[in-house]
Amino acid sequence: MAEEKNTPDRQAEPPVLELQGLGKTFRIGSALIRVLKDINLTIKKGEIYGIIGRSGAGKSTLVRCINMLEPPTEGKVLFEGRDMGALKSSELNIMRRSMGMIFQQFNLLMQRTALDNVCFPLELAGVSRKQARARSMEMLELVGLAKYAQSYPVQLSGGQKQRVAIARTLATNPKVLLCDEATSALDPETTDSILALLRDINQTMGITAVIITHEMDVIEKLCHKVAIISKGVIAETGTVNEVFFHPRTDIARRLVVPEALHPDKMTADRLYRLIFDGQSSYEPVLSNMVLASGQPLNVMYASTRDIGGKAFGQMVLQLPDDEEARKKVLSYCAENLIYIEEYKKEEADRV
Repeated sequence: MAEEKNTPDRQAEPPVLELQGLGKTFRIGSALIRVLKDINLTIKKGEIYGIIGRSGAGKSTLVRCINMLEPPTEGKVLFEGRDMGALKSSELNIMRRSMGMIFQQFNLLMQRTALDNVCFPLELAGVSRKQARARSMEMLELVGLAKYAQSYPVQLSGGQKQRVAIARTLATNPKVLLCDEATSALDPETTDSILALLRDINQTMGITAVIITHEMDVIEKLCHKVAIISKGVIAETGTVNEVFFHPRTDIARRLVVPEALHPDKMTADRLYRLIFDGQSSYEPVLSNMVLASGQPLNVMYASTRDIGGKAFGQMVLQLPDDEEARKKVLSYCAENLIYIEEYKKEEADRV
Protein backbone atom coordinates (compact mmCIF):
# COMPACT_ATOMS: atom_id res chain seq x y z
CA MET A 1 0.00 0.00 0.00
CA ALA A 2 1.34 3.42 -0.91
CA GLU A 3 2.20 5.58 2.04
CA GLU A 4 -0.13 8.54 2.47
CA LYS A 5 1.51 11.91 2.24
CA ASN A 6 0.74 14.48 4.81
CA THR A 7 -0.41 17.75 3.32
CA PRO A 8 -0.16 21.02 5.21
CA ASP A 9 -3.41 22.42 6.56
CA ARG A 10 -4.84 25.31 4.60
CA GLN A 11 -4.29 28.59 6.34
CA ALA A 12 -7.36 29.45 8.37
CA GLU A 13 -9.53 32.10 6.80
CA PRO A 14 -9.32 35.35 8.81
CA PRO A 15 -12.47 36.71 10.47
CA VAL A 16 -14.46 39.18 8.42
CA LEU A 17 -14.14 41.73 11.22
CA GLU A 18 -11.83 41.80 14.21
CA LEU A 19 -11.60 44.59 16.77
CA GLN A 20 -8.40 44.60 18.81
CA GLY A 21 -8.16 46.83 21.87
CA LEU A 22 -10.35 49.45 20.20
CA GLY A 23 -10.90 52.68 22.09
CA LYS A 24 -12.32 56.11 21.32
CA THR A 25 -11.83 59.37 23.16
CA PHE A 26 -13.47 62.68 22.23
CA ARG A 27 -12.15 66.11 23.16
CA ILE A 28 -14.87 68.53 24.20
CA GLY A 29 -13.24 71.86 24.98
CA SER A 30 -10.47 71.07 27.44
CA ALA A 31 -12.12 67.85 28.61
CA LEU A 32 -11.39 64.33 27.30
CA ILE A 33 -14.40 61.98 27.17
CA ARG A 34 -13.57 58.28 26.80
CA VAL A 35 -16.52 56.68 25.01
CA LEU A 36 -15.07 53.24 24.16
CA LYS A 37 -12.40 51.27 26.02
CA ASP A 38 -10.52 48.07 25.08
CA ILE A 39 -13.17 46.61 22.73
CA ASN A 40 -12.18 43.13 21.50
CA LEU A 41 -14.58 41.32 19.16
CA THR A 42 -14.21 38.66 16.47
CA ILE A 43 -16.97 38.37 13.84
CA LYS A 44 -16.75 35.45 11.45
CA LYS A 45 -18.00 35.19 7.88
CA GLY A 46 -21.74 34.53 7.65
CA GLU A 47 -22.53 35.39 11.28
CA ILE A 48 -25.29 37.69 12.44
CA TYR A 49 -23.60 39.37 15.37
CA GLY A 50 -25.65 41.53 17.73
CA ILE A 51 -24.27 44.37 19.82
CA ILE A 52 -26.77 45.47 22.45
CA GLY A 53 -26.70 48.16 25.08
CA ARG A 54 -28.73 50.95 26.58
CA SER A 55 -28.69 54.57 25.40
CA GLY A 56 -25.30 56.14 25.93
CA ALA A 57 -23.48 52.80 26.08
CA GLY A 58 -21.35 53.64 23.02
CA LYS A 59 -23.11 51.53 20.37
CA SER A 60 -23.36 54.15 17.63
CA THR A 61 -19.77 55.31 18.16
CA LEU A 62 -18.65 51.68 17.92
CA VAL A 63 -20.37 51.07 14.58
CA ARG A 64 -18.84 54.28 13.17
CA CYS A 65 -15.43 53.08 14.31
CA ILE A 66 -15.97 49.74 12.58
CA ASN A 67 -16.29 51.40 9.16
CA MET A 68 -13.72 54.08 10.12
CA LEU A 69 -16.13 56.98 9.70
CA GLU A 70 -14.94 57.71 13.23
CA PRO A 71 -11.24 56.76 13.46
CA PRO A 72 -10.48 54.92 16.73
CA THR A 73 -8.16 56.62 19.19
CA GLU A 74 -6.68 53.26 20.21
CA GLY A 75 -6.49 49.75 18.83
CA LYS A 76 -7.20 48.28 15.41
CA VAL A 77 -10.09 47.37 13.11
CA LEU A 78 -9.18 44.45 10.87
CA PHE A 79 -11.34 43.73 7.82
CA GLU A 80 -10.53 40.32 6.34
CA GLY A 81 -7.17 40.55 8.09
CA ARG A 82 -6.25 44.03 6.83
CA ASP A 83 -5.72 46.89 9.24
CA MET A 84 -8.16 49.57 8.08
CA GLY A 85 -6.33 52.26 10.02
CA ALA A 86 -3.19 51.67 7.96
CA LEU A 87 -4.88 52.13 4.58
CA LYS A 88 -4.55 55.14 2.33
CA SER A 89 -7.66 57.25 1.87
CA SER A 90 -8.34 55.83 -1.60
CA GLU A 91 -7.89 52.25 -0.36
CA LEU A 92 -10.16 52.91 2.63
CA ASN A 93 -12.94 54.26 0.39
CA ILE A 94 -12.79 51.11 -1.74
CA MET A 95 -12.92 48.88 1.34
CA ARG A 96 -15.88 50.82 2.77
CA ARG A 97 -17.92 49.72 -0.26
CA SER A 98 -17.76 46.23 1.20
CA MET A 99 -19.52 47.52 4.33
CA GLY A 100 -23.12 48.53 3.80
CA MET A 101 -24.85 50.75 6.37
CA ILE A 102 -28.55 50.57 7.26
CA PHE A 103 -29.80 53.41 9.46
CA GLN A 104 -32.75 53.95 11.78
CA GLN A 105 -34.15 56.87 9.75
CA PHE A 106 -33.66 55.27 6.29
CA ASN A 107 -31.75 58.31 4.86
CA LEU A 108 -33.51 58.18 1.49
CA LEU A 109 -33.34 61.04 -1.00
CA MET A 110 -36.87 62.43 -1.05
CA GLN A 111 -36.65 63.82 -4.59
CA ARG A 112 -35.72 60.39 -6.04
CA THR A 113 -37.90 57.38 -6.72
CA ALA A 114 -37.27 54.08 -4.96
CA LEU A 115 -35.41 52.85 -8.04
CA ASP A 116 -33.29 55.99 -8.27
CA ASN A 117 -32.46 55.77 -4.55
CA VAL A 118 -31.13 52.24 -5.02
CA CYS A 119 -29.17 53.40 -8.08
CA PHE A 120 -27.48 56.24 -6.20
CA PRO A 121 -24.46 54.37 -4.70
CA LEU A 122 -23.89 52.63 -8.04
CA GLU A 123 -23.80 56.00 -9.78
CA LEU A 124 -21.20 57.19 -7.28
CA ALA A 125 -19.15 54.06 -8.01
CA GLY A 126 -19.17 54.85 -11.75
CA VAL A 127 -21.48 52.04 -12.85
CA SER A 128 -23.27 52.71 -16.15
CA ARG A 129 -26.90 53.82 -15.96
CA LYS A 130 -28.14 50.68 -17.72
CA GLN A 131 -26.24 48.34 -15.40
CA ALA A 132 -27.19 50.37 -12.32
CA ARG A 133 -30.92 50.25 -13.09
CA ALA A 134 -30.80 46.53 -13.85
CA ARG A 135 -29.00 45.80 -10.57
CA SER A 136 -31.33 48.11 -8.65
CA MET A 137 -34.47 46.40 -10.00
CA GLU A 138 -32.97 43.06 -9.02
CA MET A 139 -32.47 44.32 -5.45
CA LEU A 140 -35.99 45.81 -5.27
CA GLU A 141 -37.35 42.43 -6.31
CA LEU A 142 -35.27 40.78 -3.61
CA VAL A 143 -36.83 42.98 -0.91
CA GLY A 144 -40.34 42.61 -2.35
CA LEU A 145 -40.75 46.16 -3.70
CA ALA A 146 -40.40 45.80 -7.48
CA LYS A 147 -43.89 47.24 -8.05
CA TYR A 148 -42.96 50.34 -6.05
CA ALA A 149 -39.88 51.15 -8.17
CA GLN A 150 -41.35 54.46 -9.39
CA SER A 151 -42.77 55.50 -6.01
CA TYR A 152 -41.24 58.35 -4.02
CA PRO A 153 -40.35 57.94 -0.32
CA VAL A 154 -43.31 60.10 0.75
CA GLN A 155 -45.60 57.50 -0.85
CA LEU A 156 -44.08 54.59 1.10
CA SER A 157 -44.66 53.26 4.62
CA GLY A 158 -41.86 53.09 7.16
CA GLY A 159 -41.29 49.41 6.50
CA GLN A 160 -41.21 49.98 2.74
CA LYS A 161 -38.71 52.83 3.15
CA GLN A 162 -36.45 50.54 5.18
CA ARG A 163 -36.70 47.88 2.47
CA VAL A 164 -35.62 50.44 -0.12
CA ALA A 165 -32.71 51.36 2.16
CA ILE A 166 -31.75 47.68 2.43
CA ALA A 167 -31.97 47.28 -1.36
CA ARG A 168 -29.75 50.36 -1.79
CA THR A 169 -27.19 48.88 0.61
CA LEU A 170 -27.18 45.51 -1.16
CA ALA A 171 -26.79 47.08 -4.61
CA THR A 172 -23.02 47.43 -4.21
CA ASN A 173 -22.70 43.76 -3.20
CA PRO A 174 -21.26 44.31 0.30
CA LYS A 175 -19.67 41.59 2.39
CA VAL A 176 -20.92 43.07 5.68
CA LEU A 177 -24.14 44.84 6.66
CA LEU A 178 -23.88 47.29 9.56
CA CYS A 179 -27.38 47.89 10.93
CA ASP A 180 -27.59 50.79 13.39
CA GLU A 181 -30.96 50.54 15.19
CA ALA A 182 -32.50 49.60 11.84
CA THR A 183 -35.90 48.64 13.31
CA SER A 184 -36.22 51.16 16.15
CA ALA A 185 -38.54 53.46 14.17
CA LEU A 186 -40.88 50.61 13.12
CA ASP A 187 -43.92 49.01 14.72
CA PRO A 188 -43.60 45.42 16.05
CA GLU A 189 -45.21 43.72 13.05
CA THR A 190 -43.07 45.64 10.55
CA THR A 191 -39.99 45.00 12.70
CA ASP A 192 -40.62 41.24 12.46
CA SER A 193 -40.89 41.45 8.66
CA ILE A 194 -37.60 43.39 8.39
CA LEU A 195 -35.85 40.92 10.71
CA ALA A 196 -37.14 38.04 8.56
CA LEU A 197 -35.81 39.80 5.45
CA LEU A 198 -32.37 40.30 7.03
CA ARG A 199 -32.32 36.64 8.06
CA ASP A 200 -33.17 35.55 4.50
CA ILE A 201 -30.45 37.82 3.07
CA ASN A 202 -27.93 36.30 5.46
CA GLN A 203 -28.92 32.74 4.54
CA THR A 204 -29.26 33.16 0.78
CA MET A 205 -26.42 35.61 0.10
CA GLY A 206 -24.05 34.69 2.91
CA ILE A 207 -23.63 38.31 3.98
CA THR A 208 -22.28 38.90 7.46
CA ALA A 209 -24.41 41.27 9.55
CA VAL A 210 -23.64 43.39 12.61
CA ILE A 211 -26.83 44.42 14.41
CA ILE A 212 -26.65 47.44 16.74
CA THR A 213 -29.74 47.62 18.96
CA HIS A 214 -31.11 48.27 22.43
CA GLU A 215 -33.86 45.67 22.03
CA MET A 216 -33.29 42.12 23.31
CA ASP A 217 -36.14 40.86 21.11
CA VAL A 218 -34.17 41.82 17.99
CA ILE A 219 -31.13 39.89 19.26
CA GLU A 220 -33.18 36.82 20.13
CA LYS A 221 -35.06 36.65 16.85
CA LEU A 222 -32.16 37.35 14.49
CA CYS A 223 -28.65 36.95 15.88
CA HIS A 224 -26.27 34.03 16.29
CA LYS A 225 -23.95 35.74 18.78
CA VAL A 226 -24.22 38.80 20.97
CA ALA A 227 -21.97 41.27 22.76
CA ILE A 228 -23.39 43.38 25.57
CA ILE A 229 -21.85 46.84 25.80
CA SER A 230 -22.16 48.97 28.91
CA LYS A 231 -20.47 52.30 29.66
CA GLY A 232 -18.12 51.89 26.71
CA VAL A 233 -16.83 48.41 27.54
CA ILE A 234 -17.93 44.92 26.50
CA ALA A 235 -19.57 43.38 29.56
CA GLU A 236 -20.36 39.95 28.13
CA THR A 237 -20.21 37.97 24.89
CA GLY A 238 -21.45 34.57 23.75
CA THR A 239 -24.07 32.81 21.69
CA VAL A 240 -27.59 34.13 22.17
CA ASN A 241 -28.56 30.88 23.90
CA GLU A 242 -25.64 31.15 26.33
CA VAL A 243 -26.48 34.70 27.31
CA PHE A 244 -30.19 33.88 27.59
CA PHE A 245 -29.72 30.73 29.68
CA HIS A 246 -26.69 31.74 31.76
CA PRO A 247 -26.28 35.53 31.98
CA ARG A 248 -23.08 36.25 33.90
CA THR A 249 -23.37 40.00 34.44
CA ASP A 250 -25.95 42.27 36.00
CA ILE A 251 -26.68 44.12 32.75
CA ALA A 252 -27.25 40.80 30.94
CA ARG A 253 -29.68 39.72 33.65
CA ARG A 254 -31.59 42.99 33.30
CA LEU A 255 -31.86 42.47 29.52
CA VAL A 256 -32.86 38.79 29.73
CA VAL A 257 -35.26 38.71 32.68
CA PRO A 258 -35.89 42.28 33.80
CA GLU A 259 -39.07 41.63 35.76
CA ALA A 260 -37.96 38.42 37.39
CA LEU A 261 -34.78 40.03 38.68
CA HIS A 262 -36.47 43.05 40.23
CA PRO A 263 -35.84 42.73 43.99
CA ASP A 264 -39.18 44.38 44.83
CA LYS A 265 -41.01 41.53 43.05
CA MET A 266 -38.83 38.63 44.16
CA THR A 267 -38.90 38.63 47.96
CA ALA A 268 -40.09 35.07 48.65
CA ASP A 269 -37.93 32.10 49.63
CA ARG A 270 -37.28 28.84 47.74
CA LEU A 271 -37.24 30.49 44.30
CA TYR A 272 -35.85 28.65 41.26
CA ARG A 273 -35.37 29.75 37.66
CA LEU A 274 -36.43 27.12 35.15
CA ILE A 275 -35.46 27.14 31.45
CA PHE A 276 -37.19 25.08 28.79
CA ASP A 277 -36.36 24.81 25.10
CA GLY A 278 -38.43 24.33 21.96
CA GLN A 279 -38.85 20.61 22.59
CA SER A 280 -39.71 20.66 26.28
CA SER A 281 -42.06 23.63 25.79
CA TYR A 282 -44.56 21.24 24.18
CA GLU A 283 -44.55 18.97 27.24
CA PRO A 284 -46.68 19.48 30.39
CA VAL A 285 -43.62 20.38 32.45
CA LEU A 286 -45.41 22.06 35.34
CA SER A 287 -48.06 19.35 35.60
CA ASN A 288 -45.39 16.67 35.70
CA MET A 289 -43.45 18.55 38.36
CA VAL A 290 -46.58 18.84 40.53
CA LEU A 291 -47.22 15.10 40.11
CA ALA A 292 -43.61 14.31 40.95
CA SER A 293 -43.60 16.38 44.15
CA GLY A 294 -47.19 15.76 45.21
CA GLN A 295 -47.51 19.43 46.11
CA PRO A 296 -48.48 22.62 44.21
CA LEU A 297 -45.90 25.01 42.79
CA ASN A 298 -46.22 28.79 42.74
CA VAL A 299 -45.38 30.52 39.42
CA MET A 300 -43.79 33.89 40.23
CA TYR A 301 -42.79 34.86 36.68
CA ALA A 302 -43.04 33.31 33.21
CA SER A 303 -42.16 34.30 29.64
CA THR A 304 -41.71 32.66 26.25
CA ARG A 305 -39.35 33.94 23.57
CA ASP A 306 -38.43 33.17 19.98
CA ILE A 307 -34.67 32.58 19.77
CA GLY A 308 -33.39 31.69 16.33
CA GLY A 309 -36.82 30.55 15.20
CA LYS A 310 -37.38 28.22 18.19
CA ALA A 311 -39.55 28.70 21.25
CA PHE A 312 -37.65 29.09 24.51
CA GLY A 313 -39.15 29.95 27.84
CA GLN A 314 -38.28 30.59 31.45
CA MET A 315 -40.09 30.70 34.75
CA VAL A 316 -39.33 31.68 38.30
CA LEU A 317 -41.01 29.11 40.54
CA GLN A 318 -41.49 28.93 44.28
CA LEU A 319 -40.94 25.29 45.21
CA PRO A 320 -42.69 23.56 48.13
CA ASP A 321 -41.59 24.25 51.70
CA ASP A 322 -41.14 20.52 52.27
CA GLU A 323 -37.51 19.59 51.57
CA GLU A 324 -38.36 16.11 50.31
CA ALA A 325 -40.91 17.50 47.87
CA ARG A 326 -38.29 19.98 46.57
CA LYS A 327 -35.83 17.16 46.02
CA LYS A 328 -38.43 15.30 43.96
CA VAL A 329 -38.93 18.35 41.72
CA LEU A 330 -35.19 18.80 41.22
CA SER A 331 -34.76 15.08 40.53
CA TYR A 332 -37.52 15.21 37.92
CA CYS A 333 -35.79 18.14 36.19
CA ALA A 334 -32.42 16.37 36.23
CA GLU A 335 -33.87 13.15 34.82
CA ASN A 336 -35.66 15.02 32.03
CA LEU A 337 -32.76 17.38 31.20
CA ILE A 338 -34.70 20.48 32.24
CA TYR A 339 -32.39 23.27 33.34
CA ILE A 340 -33.26 24.67 36.77
CA GLU A 341 -31.17 26.83 39.10
CA GLU A 342 -31.77 28.40 42.45
CA TYR A 343 -32.68 32.06 42.22
CA LYS A 344 -30.13 33.93 44.35
CA LYS A 345 -31.66 37.07 45.79
CA GLU A 346 -28.25 38.56 46.57
CA GLU A 347 -27.65 38.71 42.79
CA ALA A 348 -31.01 40.39 42.24
CA ASP A 349 -30.18 43.00 44.87
CA ARG A 350 -27.16 44.09 42.81
CA VAL A 351 -29.28 44.80 39.72
